Amino acid sequence: MPDKLLYEHVHAELKGRIAGGRYPVGQRLPSPADLCEEFSVSTITVKRALDMLAADGYVVRRPRRGTVVVSAEPEQRRGARGANGTIGAMDTAVWAGGAAGGGNGATLPLFGAVLTSFDDTFGGGILTSMLAETAARANLIVKMSFGDADAEEALIGELLAAGVAGLAFQPSSSESVPPALLGLLARRFPVVIIDRSFDGIPVSAVCSDNVAGGRAATEHLLDLGHRRIGLVTSASRVSTVQDRRNGYVRAHAARGVPHDDADEFHAVDSVTPGATTSPEQDLARLTEFVRSRPEITAYLASEHHIALLLRKACQAVARTVPGDVSIVCFDQAEALVDDSVFGFTHIAQAQHLMGTRVIEELFAQLADPGAVTKHALPTRLVPGASTAARH
Repeated sequence: MPDKLLYEHVHAELKGRIAGGRYPVGQRLPSPADLCEEFSVSTITVKRALDMLAADGYVVRRPRRGTVVVSAEPEQRRGARGANGTIGAMDTAVWAGGAAGGGNGATLPLFGAVLTSFDDTFGGGILTSMLAETAARANLIVKMSFGDADAEEALIGELLAAGVAGLAFQPSSSESVPPALLGLLARRFPVVIIDRSFDGIPVSAVCSDNVAGGRAATEHLLDLGHRRIGLVTSASRVSTVQDRRNGYVRAHAARGVPHDDADEFHAVDSVTPGATTSPEQDLARLTEFVRSRPEITAYLASEHHIALLLRKACQAVARTVPGDVSIVCFDQAEALVDDSVFGFTHIAQAQHLMGTRVIEELFAQLADPGAVTKHALPTRLVPGASTAARH
């Protein structure tokens, strides 16, 4: 049998197994070696067949993990499913003119979102705004990864199988890009990254100007007379944490104040989604860090939950906030009813604007596939009860 017919035969057989449910969405196909043995063909033949499946949108190729099924039908058919209330990647031109309203019988586009987590401190405002923005002109499916990188790949596959026309994605790490995401970008599929950035990857992103926020927080403490300022962050490997640290370092440099890397603690793990470390374990380590550095009179905490732990750590070594130690953090939930909640001086992010920009970017990419726009939204310093002039 000619080689061309061989790889077409393997492609057709695997496609039939996927469509028939033998290899359901999320399942890994047999290894290339196993397929070579089963079909009695060469490695090149199997590779060509798998490449065809990937081009059709049935699978994604994952380094070290194999080939994973992401859809039970080809991309072209997913794009033609508008009558069922969903819309796929091939329908993007339908929405270029903005005909997203339901009054003329047009089907609303379907967007998907994969978030790590959310609460009333951070994330809730973004999600609320995304839902409000899509209420009248699109449908939105939200999935939670809880910081599991492997789950992200599967969730993206589920959303593609559901026929989404665009993806909003909050990755658990900025150091590695899910292969499924790279495949979407190669196809000019609408994708917007939330609250993160990927260096060197041409993908739209909406996040806060975390460098400016970190710098403003640190400069506020310097203005209060503090000269030994510590930094406490999570163990998360995301650009957000690094950008806030960059702002902290730049503020020291701009004011000519020495900075010591030993004044930084980057091991708070319990605040990250899916963590197995307990808050009590983090508190014990953080308390020891605070006890060992009595010269530090102020801290920048990279998020509100860390600030709560840090305040407890200070109390454990008989240091009051803000009498002995000042703390500035990022984000804090609004105390709409309970005015007894301790209000930290914090950097407020424009979460509602972030959610609005994400949806706007998805619609923009429907009209102009492949367009890449980066949004770094401004932050603001909100004074609270956690900071005071150095005695």
